[in-house]
Amino acid sequence: MSLWPQQSRAAAMAAALVWLAGVAPPVTALAQDAGVIRVGAVSSLTGPAAFPESTAAVRAYFDAVNASGGVRGRRLELVVADDQGDPATARAAAQRLLEDPRTVALVGSASTVDCTHNAAAYQAAGLMALQGTGVEPACFASAHIVPVNTGPYLSLRNSLQYAHEVLRARRLCAFVMDLPGMGPAYRATAQAWQKEAGVTLAHLGLFNPTGDVKVLVAQAEEKQCDAVVHGGVEPLVLAWARAVQAHPRLGKVPTVFLTPAYTERVAAELAAGTAPVYCMAEFEPWSSRSPTLSDWRAVMRRGQVPLSSFSQGGYTAAQLFVRTLRAMDGEISRANVARALQAVKEVELSMLGTRFTVGAGGSGHNPNRATLPMKLAQGQWRIASPFWVVAP
Repeated sequence: MSLWPQQSRAAAMAAALVWLAGVAPPVTALAQDAGVIRVGAVSSLTGPAAFPESTAAVRAYFDAVNASGGVRGRRLELVVADDQGDPATARAAAQRLLEDPRTVALVGSASTVDCTHNAAAYQAAGLMALQGTGVEPACFASAHIVPVNTGPYLSLRNSLQYAHEVLRARRLCAFVMDLPGMGPAYRATAQAWQKEAGVTLAHLGLFNPTGDVKVLVAQAEEKQCDAVVHGGVEPLVLAWARAVQAHPRLGKVPTVFLTPAYTERVAAELAAGTAPVYCMAEFEPWSSRSPTLSDWRAVMRRGQVPLSSFSQGGYTAAQLFVRTLRAMDGEISRANVARALQAVKEVELSMLGTRFTVGAGGSGHNPNRATLPMKLAQGQWRIASPFWVVAP
């Protein structure tokens, strides 16, 4: 089992906190004519699957930086376009940002359609996108898109490994959302893990988010699953948990949800359930008391942003972006920012379970490969294991 001790990073936390807390050197005020550093984002703020917390976290982080003097005396400006989960809207939004030469990068995007429909345009324009939440397969297979989250595919792989090796599942089933382009990637991930682990899944089910959850429950009963990995967003997680309670055997089977289930609402609503419930955190668990999270919590509270994995992703993307700007020489331009980001190598980011490398990325980027198992106990998410599950 490829694991990383969570405690092994404790020595780096103190140094990381110094950098985290000091988002900018103290100055009296921004010069009125100093200008701005314009940053964009194309996100699904509304639509079938919405992720508004990621860009809200970026804005909150930028506000903190600006309040402390900005970057080189220049204010960070975030321009967010809602693609509504619609390809045409996403293309139009990206085009507006690309045509503005002042847009030096995209930071914190979280979308179900942006990567598939805009990756080629970003590459042609030499514009780097540090995504807070990568969702589509194209987000992890594009030269100029770099998600800071682990993503649904490696999270699925790590969840299967955890259920098999730690929960000792022998009839392991998985149910994942079949959004456009995602189904084949989920299948490929599951097939690769089965080959790697020498395991055959009892069932792999792909479902439409608007489908009948009772059909999935019936499949789980038919296959006699002794553990389930479920990749739904929050409403589908809750629907599944309610539906299985009507089945005595299945109602006691452990379920490992992916990161979208890692919310306070899910914890509260499933507190009275009988089945063991787990989920995978893609960042340092936001519900923990880790000192690593102190600055993130403070910035999110000031910005009135919900504490979640999605806001962690936006914060981490913004944090890495500002850190990169501060280390740059020369003009802060689109081309220079792209070169500086591509030079990021083996950096320690406080909320990640592995070191982070961007690189030139001609074949794509998936540098965050770790998830930390969480377990629901008395209505609270608790760390289930001190070890990160790390995909090879």
